[in-house]
Amino acid sequence: MTAKETQLFKQTFENLFLKGRGVSRDTEDSGIAEDLSTIDIDSDDTGEPEVCPVHKTGKNEDQNAQDPDIFIYSLPQEIWLKILQQLKSSELCVIGLVSKGFLNLTRDPSLWPELCLVGDAIGETSSVVNLISRCSHLSEISITSRDDISDLILALSNSCHQLKHLEVKYCQPLTYTDLSDLSTGCSKLETINLEGTGCLNGDGDTHEMEGSNKCYCGDSLSFSILFGEFKHLTHLNLFLCRNLHSKGLEFLAEYCDHLERLNIDEINYLSDESVNRFIELRGKKIKKLWIDGESLSDESFGNFEKMTNLELLSVSFADSLGALGLASISKLAKLEWLKLRRGEDLEPVDFVTAFSFGKLEKLIHLDLSQCSKIDDTGIIAVAKHCPRLVTLSLEWCCEITDVGLACIVSECKYLLNLNLCGGFGLLGNFLPSINQLQLLDLEQCPDVQLAVLEDLVRQNMDLVIKDYYGEEVTPGRKFSEILLDHPEISFISYDHEYEEYS
Repeated sequence: MTAKETQLFKQTFENLFLKGRGVSRDTEDSGIAEDLSTIDIDSDDTGEPEVCPVHKTGKNEDQNAQDPDIFIYSLPQEIWLKILQQLKSSELCVIGLVSKGFLNLTRDPSLWPELCLVGDAIGETSSVVNLISRCSHLSEISITSRDDISDLILALSNSCHQLKHLEVKYCQPLTYTDLSDLSTGCSKLETINLEGTGCLNGDGDTHEMEGSNKCYCGDSLSFSILFGEFKHLTHLNLFLCRNLHSKGLEFLAEYCDHLERLNIDEINYLSDESVNRFIELRGKKIKKLWIDGESLSDESFGNFEKMTNLELLSVSFADSLGALGLASISKLAKLEWLKLRRGEDLEPVDFVTAFSFGKLEKLIHLDLSQCSKIDDTGIIAVAKHCPRLVTLSLEWCCEITDVGLACIVSECKYLLNLNLCGGFGLLGNFLPSINQLQLLDLEQCPDVQLAVLEDLVRQNMDLVIKDYYGEEVTPGRKFSEILLDHPEISFISYDHEYEEYS
């Protein structure tokens, strides 16, 4: 196609798109229909374009060029599929309303490599099952908050054998049978995200999740064994999966040879022994780990240094994390993202030792929220030995003062996000040095003056600051209010402006 022909084709296609949406457009003689009849897809700018045989219809040539069922034959099916591949799923649905020809085209499996289903209102179970059954080339699907997940999993297992990425969030738990079907029909899965969904163990598919109660299913009934059937599995998210017991974690370590990312946060009864077994078998390959530390101690935390390739570590409820465990974590030289939340047993000297003598120079994100004993000495150690920090969260770290934070903003030149929620000891003396920040959270910081924050926002309109109540700080009073209080303020206008707008 020449550039002109391409533009004409694009305009006509847009008209069809609007027709599918039920929108009319003025189509007075623009020459598009007539010129489209001479388009040759395979010709170049120097050759003589051939007339499409479909359009050799004499007096009805203009009508045929804009008729959807005729227009669709102006290109081979392969070219149409290339064009339609550039559209979103929602746009494909609209194009399918234009004509039967376009409907058939938009149902080609190659156009549906991805699907996203949110809520039951998106369609009845039978309709969604039919949709999945047509998408035999599906490689990625996300399903959120649906009650018919077993039916959808069965459809995926039967039809979508090329599936590589599966996300099932906040649905009913997958039964043992569901996961078994999935492992048979979709064995090429590389990513499985079951956040807030989880799985039932194989006790007749009758086991219910009851808060944080332990699951007493036998070891051989653990759903974790089935994950061994996914030979390409690298990413697994079992956040809030209450049915994962300690032996199940060991099964994951034994059978998932290629696992690189694992999220087992909000599972608060795993044993130190099971975590140590996981580290022993998978420690050298794991790169990202989210874990609930409520039931763990330094017996397992002390072995975290063996996960030598770890880039992200998130430990929520690190209540029993001690000096030995923190020292072990500080030896993770590849770590870029670290969260140690609620490390209430850690003393100030533990932080100084870990950050001064550890290997955490690559840290970009650090969250020490609710580590209530950390003080300025620990924060100064962080500032001096973690110069690449971009995000720092110190929620409810009440022992920290302006002295430590002044060192942070001075040494951490790349810092953009600083969360100080609950900083009761802060006065705001460090604020004049925060020129590089983009987000500053000062919720529940009673002694920082609002006028100072307003002045900071006036100086940097891109800076977002949250005040004591969690509301975004504005530059101050509205400009219109200032004008009312100062009637002496006047504006200069130029004569040509007056003439132009009068």
